[in-house]
Amino acid sequence: MSDILDGLAYTSVVQQSGESRLKKIGTSALVPIGCGAFLLLTVLLFRGMVWASEKALPWLLTASKYTVGICIFVLLPLCIFRKLRPYVGVAFAYASLVFGAMLWAYSCLFAFDVWGYGGLIIGLIFAGVGVVVIAFLAALLHAQWWVLLDLVVGIVLTFGTRILGDWLSDVE
Repeated sequence: MSDILDGLAYTSVVQQSGESRLKKIGTSALVPIGCGAFLLLTVLLFRGMVWASEKALPWLLTASKYTVGICIFVLLPLCIFRKLRPYVGVAFAYASLVFGAMLWAYSCLFAFDVWGYGGLIIGLIFAGVGVVVIAFLAALLHAQWWVLLDLVVGIVLTFGTRILGDWLSDVE
């Protein structure tokens, strides 16, 4: 009888150690699979970002041209009227969003074109805004003066309309 009990105890120990081995194998297999999935999602994210910027940039450039015209010929003359200034300020703030989106997409494509995914990743580490800084540095270091001028104009348009919109919204 004791032999039978010893045999049952041995089988339960073997089954428990077999289960723990299986759990260990499963757990150790999940780590490379998880890392691989994370890397795949990261690559898809960056490639998708470049693809979306390529598709959106022509539309954003057209929208920015129309927005500049609206800002100069419609919103600036409306600043004369004191009661309309808060509304014009909000319109300038929305215009800055159009300029900012155009600047970001342009910077993303230029940084990717010059420095590849490495430059894009470094730029995105700094809360996404670093892409503009990386594109600025790439244009400066590669002597792309027209691109540098485009980036400066985009920065001035983005932050100029944002500051003007905030100022007009606060003025009473």
